[in-house]
Amino acid sequence: MTDDAVALMHLAHQLHRNLERRLQSDFAHPKPPEMQIVALWQVRERPGITVRELADELQLRPNNASALVTAMVTANLLRREPDERDRRVVRLHTTEEARERIDRVQDLFTGYLLNGLGQLTDEQQSAIRAALPALAALSASVRRDAH
Repeated sequence: MTDDAVALMHLAHQLHRNLERRLQSDFAHPKPPEMQIVALWQVRERPGITVRELADELQLRPNNASALVTAMVTANLLRREPDERDRRVVRLHTTEEARERIDRVQDLFTGYLLNGLGQLTDEQQSAIRAALPALAALSASVRRDAH
């Protein structure tokens, strides 16, 4: 079992690294730090998320999430909007520029993976498809255990 865990850890790292390397050569803009990309995906998925909710999603301390958001607002990737019901609450939204960049990164990552999957046998593709729910459950379990 330990060997499987180590193999999975190395494989996940290698896949991530391969995607990142490809992105560096194909993405026209300076690549934002990984935490900014993940934050943008979260805010795009949940428009109006608060800084505290984003901190929870990213497993960051609130002050670190606040600093991340401030840097992203300065870079014109996020905008802060006061909540309509409670002006003390600030809601986060992606800018048009950020949405375009997220779409481009998503398209590149999807293309890399589709190309790679297309080079696998039908059996290998089926095995990956069948493993996705278990991998998602594993990720959720590891996250849950961290709290």
